[in-house]
Amino acid sequence: MDTMGAFESYVCAVQTGSLSGAARQRKMSQPAISQQISALEAFYGTQLLHRERAGVRMTPSGEVMYKHALIILEEKDALQVSLDTLVGNVAGKLTVTATISVAQHLLGNVIMQLAEQHPELNIVLRADDRILNLATEGIDLAIRAGKIGGGDGIVRKIATLTMMHVATPAYLESHGRPQKPEDLINLEYIQFRHDDNKIATLLSSGDEMIQVPIKTGLTAQLPDLMFRALFGNLGYARTPQFLVAEEIQSGKLEEVLPQWRIPEMDLYLVYPTRETLSPRIMVFLKMLFRVLETTQGIKIAALAKQIFQDK
Repeated sequence: MDTMGAFESYVCAVQTGSLSGAARQRKMSQPAISQQISALEAFYGTQLLHRERAGVRMTPSGEVMYKHALIILEEKDALQVSLDTLVGNVAGKLTVTATISVAQHLLGNVIMQLAEQHPELNIVLRADDRILNLATEGIDLAIRAGKIGGGDGIVRKIATLTMMHVATPAYLESHGRPQKPEDLINLEYIQFRHDDNKIATLLSSGDEMIQVPIKTGLTAQLPDLMFRALFGNLGYARTPQFLVAEEIQSGKLEEVLPQWRIPEMDLYLVYPTRETLSPRIMVFLKMLFRVLETTQGIKIAALAKQIFQDK
């Protein structure tokens, strides 16, 4: 019996709540997952799971098995990290998730540069605006903007993103350029789904901070749809500066009310509590840091500098 493989399949089945979920995560067939778990039950002489139409749930013996299987797998991971660290080995699979805009505009550069320097490092990038569970999805690192989700790992703030309201010059010429915050109500706000049905926006100028009402004209479920609406002259939108720096410089977009600032957005690193910062994770983070520090509109957090910078 492949004991380690059986432990991994069992843990996946518990965490996903089904044999089919474990099969998808492990990239195995459902019968193979079932066979491994049945082999564990036979070896230890006890039933570990109740198999039901809605999924699986642990028996009392299964709860004990789950607790010890996690420890065994953590020790296995720690052993591999220690050996990799000893020889400076940067190889293997690294699964990273990030919001779609961060993945497209920041992590692509990170991955391309790492591919040249460490050809044996296999980075799997999952671009998703949903907050994925790191443990059940088999993810090593998450880069999250704004929202971090709850309780599934260690969270470190790594940067702040400068945010701004932008529109095309054509839209502002036809609808009027706001001269004061209250004028925003005369423009159509293109809302991205993460804005959670905003009806007002917070603006600051010097020591003054106010909240002004906005009028939502369209809600986009994907970043590309938001930008299509923006360039289609359907309104103005809120976006990180790094996404539109080139368009502003070229004149394709224009900042709305530049004398008034909107709150920055935090960028976070999240990794599972069972994950040690292995050599492959550290080379990824250091390359990420180099990309972030040279990107307009991104300010690196002081603690992140201590973690990422070469010593």
